[in-house]
Amino acid sequence: MRPRLLVVSLACVAGVLGIAACSSDSGGTAESATSVPRSAAVTVAPGQQHPRTAPGTTLDFGASASLPADAYRAGGSTALYTVTGITQGKHVPSAQTRGGTAYFVYVTVTSLAPRPAPAPKVLGLAGSADGRTAALTLPPSTSLKDCANPKPPETMRRGDSYATCLVAYADEGQKLTRVIYWADTTGDDSLDYKQAPVVWRNPADVVSSSPAPPAG
Repeated sequence: MRPRLLVVSLACVAGVLGIAACSSDSGGTAESATSVPRSAAVTVAPGQQHPRTAPGTTLDFGASASLPADAYRAGGSTALYTVTGITQGKHVPSAQTRGGTAYFVYVTVTSLAPRPAPAPKVLGLAGSADGRTAALTLPPSTSLKDCANPKPPETMRRGDSYATCLVAYADEGQKLTRVIYWADTTGDDSLDYKQAPVVWRNPADVVSSSPAPPAG
């Protein structure tokens, strides 16, 4: 049995949310946020089973993972998390990026609860450069046109969804191309997503980084 670990540094969260908002762009050039789908149409068929996605699973953007609806109750009910992509953000205050770059993470959350239940949370999702290390990822602290973060419904029924956006902060020179679920709030090794995160990636990035086959 491993010691219980927390997934988020509350000091980091408070520090970022307490920063004054200055008018600035996040800097650099990247694909437009409009080129990444901001939501997904997820259907849950009656009686359809969704086994919990195992730690270490790799998915393409647009695929769904069945993960804890509440990271602090990892052995409880699950929900579907569909990450549609990550892209460099715009108009994020420079006081928040601190010389780095902000990225927008788009996710659709779908309830699997058999009866009306509190909306599943997004704690544990983060942008990542390497598919293992989590970048500081938070709800936007200011209103951003391309990163809507509406308040989730109070309760949701099976099959109900909401779409949201998170802001991941990259250090200077770092590029975030993946999204991970890395929560580890239990001593159960089978739920240790911090040691072996679930990873969403763009399959085109994998193909482009593969070595060319040898000439015949």
